[in-house]
Amino acid sequence: MKQRMSEDILIKYLLGEGGPAEALEVEAWAAANNANAKKLEEVKIILETSKRLAQDSPLGEVEAWEKFKDKRTAAKNEPARVIPFTANTNWLRIAAAVIFLIGGGWIGYYLYSGQKGTSADWVNLKATNSVRIDTLPDGSIVHINKNSAISYSGNFKSKREIRLTGEAFFNVKHNEAAPFTVHVNDISIIDVGTAFNVKSRLHNTEVIVESGIVKVSKNNNAVQLKAQQMVNIKLGDKAFKIEQTPDELYNYYVSNTFFANKTPLWRLIAVLNEAYGADIKIKNNVLRNTPITIPIRLQDSLTDILNLIKETTPEMHIDKSGGNIIIK
Repeated sequence: MKQRMSEDILIKYLLGEGGPAEALEVEAWAAANNANAKKLEEVKIILETSKRLAQDSPLGEVEAWEKFKDKRTAAKNEPARVIPFTANTNWLRIAAAVIFLIGGGWIGYYLYSGQKGTSADWVNLKATNSVRIDTLPDGSIVHINKNSAISYSGNFKSKREIRLTGEAFFNVKHNEAAPFTVHVNDISIIDVGTAFNVKSRLHNTEVIVESGIVKVSKNNNAVQLKAQQMVNIKLGDKAFKIEQTPDELYNYYVSNTFFANKTPLWRLIAVLNEAYGADIKIKNNVLRNTPITIPIRLQDSLTDILNLIKETTPEMHIDKSGGNIIIK
C-alpha cells in the first residue's frame, strides 16, 4: 500500500472516475490510519466547495478563471502558479487544483463566497477545529461538527435548502409551507420540523432522526424515518435499509457528552477516535464487545477518559508508547 497518495488520485476517486482497483487502493489507504482518512475528507470538502463555486458563480468559465487568478495573486505577495485554461478543461478539476495551489485550502472558498448583490447569494458557514453553533434565518439551529461546512441561500426563509459537507445536527423550526431540505452526496433529506443528524464520510451518508419524521431520497429511492431510526447509505446502494439507532453517541458534539449505555467497547472507541483525532486500537478481542455504561464529558482529556473506562473494566490494560494507544 502506498504511504502517500497523490491528490490527483484522490480527486479521481471522489469524482468516481477511477477504476475499481484504484478505488479499493484509496479506500484501504484511507482506512489505514486517521491521518489518511482526514486527508481524504479534507480533499472532499475542498472538491465539493470547488463544485459549488463553479455552480454559483455568475461569471462565465473563462472570465471566472481570470478573475480567480487575479484574486489569488492579490492574496499572495508572490507570482501565482498558472494552470492554462482550454475549452476542454474540466472546470471542477481546475477549481480543486487552484485551491490546493493556494495553500491552506479555504482561501479559495472565501474568495468567491464573498460575492454579494442578489437575494439568492449563498451564505457559507464552516467549522474547523471546533464545533460551530448557528441560528439560521428561519430560527432553526444547526450544530456543525469539526471539519464540516454548510451553505444556504440568501432567500432561506422562503426556500429552506442546505448544502452539507461533513456532519451537522439540525434542530428545525416548524414551517409546513417551507420544507427544510439538506442536500449531501446526491441525497436529499426533507423535513418540516424535527431534529436529526446527518454525517457524510467518504462515500457513506448516515441520517439519524432524534425526533419527528424526515424523508430521505436519492433518485427514485425514498424512505421515511421516525424518531430513533436511521439509514446508512453507501455509494451504489439501490435500496435503503431502515435501522434502529443503536445508541446516542452520534450527538456527542451537540450534547458535549458521550452517553454510553451498555455500548460495546469497540463502538465507544471508534467514536472517541473520531472525536479526538486519535488512533486507539483494541488488541484484545475478548474485550471488543464488553458493554460500557458511563457518561463521558467531551471537554475531558483523552487520558482521563481512558482511565475512566478502565475503571469500569478491571481486566483492561492500556499501553501508551510512541504515540500509540493499545487496549489489551
